[in-house]
Amino acid sequence: MENAFVRYCNMPATVRSYVVLNGDNSYTIMLNRNLTREQNLISYYHEIQHIINGDYEKQCKNDADIIEFYAHQ
Repeated sequence: MENAFVRYCNMPATVRSYVVLNGDNSYTIMLNRNLTREQNLISYYHEIQHIINGDYEKQCKNDADIIEFYAHQ
């Protein structure tokens, strides 16, 4: 995906990843550097699916639980 960047950062083990919508409408996928490569690949794919599905442009974008609920239907 050409409008997505990846950064690794220290996060609690309970946070695998999250996405930031940048001012230029690109995305930065934040991955937990304390997790394994395999887990980060799974998390990366998960976040890319949210971007492809337009989940961050939906009206409920500020409620992660709702986004996750609809993403896994």
